[in-house]
Amino acid sequence: MGETPMTVIEMARLGGLARARVHSKAELRKWGRRGGRPGKLDRKGLATLKRLLATGTTQAECAAILGVSVRTIGRAVARMRL
Repeated sequence: MGETPMTVIEMARLGGLARARVHSKAELRKWGRRGGRPGKLDRKGLATLKRLLATGTTQAECAAILGVSVRTIGRAVARMRL
């Protein structure tokens, strides 16, 4: 809407619990950064994975083609099903 994003100083002034009461999770996620390790499959890799799975390629074969582990393919498939 017409609200401006919170500044770092404003976020620091409000404690985590107080901030959570005032703002929705969606707003907090939008202001925060996405942490963690970068994924092995980017958008192009995920598109390739979808195409391979649609043609009947097994997850193990997809992993070999894309150069990632079968576990990585399994996690990507689980996220796609959501």
